Amino acid sequence: MAYDEMDQAERKQQIAEFRGVTKAFGEVLAARDLNLSIGAGEFLSFLGPSGCGKTTALRMLAGFETPTEGEVLIDGEVINELEPFRRPVNMVFQSYALFPHLTVFDNIAYGLRQRRPRLGREVIREKVARALEVVRLSGYDNRRIWEMSGGQQQRVALARAIVNEPKLLLLDEPLAALDRKLRKEMQIELQDLQRQLGITFILVTHDQEEALSLSDRVCVMREGRIVQVGSPQELYDNPNSRYVADFVGTSNFFDGRIEEMAEGRATLVTTGGLRFNGQASAGLSAGGEGCLSIRPEQIRLQRDAGPDSLEVVVHNRIFLGEHTEYLVRSEALGNIIILAPRQAEAGARGFDAGDRAHVSWSAESALILNRD
Repeated sequence: MAYDEMDQAERKQQIAEFRGVTKAFGEVLAARDLNLSIGAGEFLSFLGPSGCGKTTALRMLAGFETPTEGEVLIDGEVINELEPFRRPVNMVFQSYALFPHLTVFDNIAYGLRQRRPRLGREVIREKVARALEVVRLSGYDNRRIWEMSGGQQQRVALARAIVNEPKLLLLDEPLAALDRKLRKEMQIELQDLQRQLGITFILVTHDQEEALSLSDRVCVMREGRIVQVGSPQELYDNPNSRYVADFVGTSNFFDGRIEEMAEGRATLVTTGGLRFNGQASAGLSAGGEGCLSIRPEQIRLQRDAGPDSLEVVVHNRIFLGEHTEYLVRSEALGNIIILAPRQAEAGARGFDAGDRAHVSWSAESALILNRD
């Protein structure tokens, strides 16, 4: 059944879980008290910088690492001590880990030939043919790996992973070696493939754009801990801390002190003495430290002063096609990044370095976050 044909109950059915999982390598804690449920048919991404514990979490699902504490479950069963080859899991590595001396067919068939009891030749041939068709490589059976492009090799690695029909497909930064254009194309193909197969994909990446564009949910990690889990839109619009807002997308941050709190809103006084209102994240308290977060696309750049606008000087202008990025400077706030849609500047002269202008934003687009 395709992912799009599943009902809501089926989508939310839990297939894997971390319960209080910690992994230590000597005195180094690579993962700390992980608690996470993963739904059947879900595309989940672990997102974070190098060393945050995301690959360790993936390797514990695969069976390449054993938790020091806690339990890892698949289909409700604890699998801490279960050998990797006995788990309903396959993994696509960043390097693809293909056998260069084998043909495309033999690379994909390798796992099938290790099954016990043995599968018949015709069964293997049919399964490999179906896998090649899914990744759009029909007719490439006899090609050598070194004759394939990077994108084609990535598809062979995917075909080898899905041919065994795993319940979980684990992806360890599989697009990192591709150039930007090909990576974009493969992101679309990965999403289409996941919807077509309807199985659970779990991706590890440090690329925020990749995580946001592919995932149903994103699990943001920091120093071995899960700091926030949510849909891409939830993480972008409602980050729970400066760390998440900074890692998921681009934002402007202005530090200050929380002056007052009321009904989910907060008033922050910046170090420059300016007062701003915004939506308050959890854990804030009056008198404590916080920061104002404003996304670049939420800021209006205009020539004339308006209500609550700030005077700025344009320092830099970068044309990005659909947007123009401006770096402006305010005496009270410092540097501010602004993304102006091309449509907004249509028919009007853009701003040049040295121009004086004014910036403003709505209180609804301002977030007051923990300054961590």
